[in-house]
Amino acid sequence: MGFPGRVWAEVDLGAIRHNVRLLRRRSRAPRLMAVVKADAYGHGAVPVARAALAGGADGLAVATVAEGSELRRAGIRAPILVFGDLSPVGLRLAIRERLAVSVHSVPSARRIAASGVEVHLKVDTGMNRWGLEPAEVGEALRALGRPPEGVYTHLACADSDPEATRRQLETFDAVLAAHPFGGALVHAANSAATLWHPHAHYGCVRPGIALYGLHPAGDAGDPGGEGLRPALTLRSYVAAVRRLESGEGVSYGLTFRAPGPMLAATVPVGYADGYRRALSGRAEALVRGRRRPLLGRVSMDACVFGVDGDVRLGDEVVLLGRQGDEVVPAEELAAWAGTINYEITTGLNPRRVERSYADVQGS
Repeated sequence: MGFPGRVWAEVDLGAIRHNVRLLRRRSRAPRLMAVVKADAYGHGAVPVARAALAGGADGLAVATVAEGSELRRAGIRAPILVFGDLSPVGLRLAIRERLAVSVHSVPSARRIAASGVEVHLKVDTGMNRWGLEPAEVGEALRALGRPPEGVYTHLACADSDPEATRRQLETFDAVLAAHPFGGALVHAANSAATLWHPHAHYGCVRPGIALYGLHPAGDAGDPGGEGLRPALTLRSYVAAVRRLESGEGVSYGLTFRAPGPMLAATVPVGYADGYRRALSGRAEALVRGRRRPLLGRVSMDACVFGVDGDVRLGDEVVLLGRQGDEVVPAEELAAWAGTINYEITTGLNPRRVERSYADVQGS
C-alpha cells in the first residue's frame, strides 16, 4: 500500500505559512506571535514553528517551559513566551533557555524579580482564570522592580460576544493608562480578535487556532470563508471489507444493524488514536471521494464504515480533511462529537498517529 502506518496525519506547512501571512495582512499590529502550544494544536510544534516564522511570525508562544525548551533544543532562536505559571525548577529552565515568562500574581512577580528573565505581565480583565487583578498591577510592578518587556490580557469570548470583548478591552486600556509600562509589548488579540476586533490588535496579535486553518468559533463556521487553509489531513486505509446480511450488527454493543445486505469496511483507527468515541454512529469519512457513514461504535483501535462495491482493500480513507472534491472539516467532526475543533486536533495521540509533512498548497 505504501502508507506510512495504520493512521497518520499529514500537515501542509505551506498552509501554515499562508495563514500567518493572511493574519498579518488582517492585523493592524506591527508584530505577530504564533501560538504553538500543545504540540502546535496537534500539528507538530517544531515543524509548525519553523513554518510560522518563515511565514512572517515575529515570535512564538507556548503553555509550558517544557514546550519552549523543545523548540530551543530544535535550534529555534526566535522570542518565545511561556503563558503558564512556573515552578522554581521551571523558572531556572526558562532562564537557561532564554524564554520570556508570564507574571500572573504579585507573589510570582516577587519570585521572578531577581532572575533577570524577560517578563510579560498578564492582566485579568474578566476571564477570571489567570492574571493580575487590575488593582494588583501597581503592586506587581513594584515587586518586579523594573518595567516588564510585555503586558497582555486574554479575551474570553472574542469569537461570540462583542460586548463582553469591548468591556474587557476597556478594562485593559484603563490599566495601560494607569501605569508606566514604557516600551512594553502590548498584546490581547487571539485568533478571533485578530480576525474580527481590530481595536484589540495593539502592538502584537497572538493567533493560535487560525494558524492551522481552523475556525475560531470551534464547532461552526467555514474557515475558508475567512481565507484560511486547513493544514491537517487525517488518513487511514481500508483494512477489511465484509458483507453484512440484513439484521447483522457491527462493533461493540451491536448498536448498528444492517437494514439489508450491505458492505462494511474496517478502518484501523479508534479512540486511542484520538478519533473520538463520541463520533459513534454520527461521523462520515471519505473513501474514493465519497462520504461514507460510520456504522456503530468507534472502538479503541478500529471502526467500520458503510461502503459499496467500488471500495477495495487498501483504499485511502480520509477521516479529517479533503479527498477529491469532498471535505470533512474539523468543525464538522467537532459538531458530531459535541466538542470544538481545538480538541479534535490536539486530541490526536502522537504515539499512535504518525505525522508527515508536505507543502501541498505552496507558500
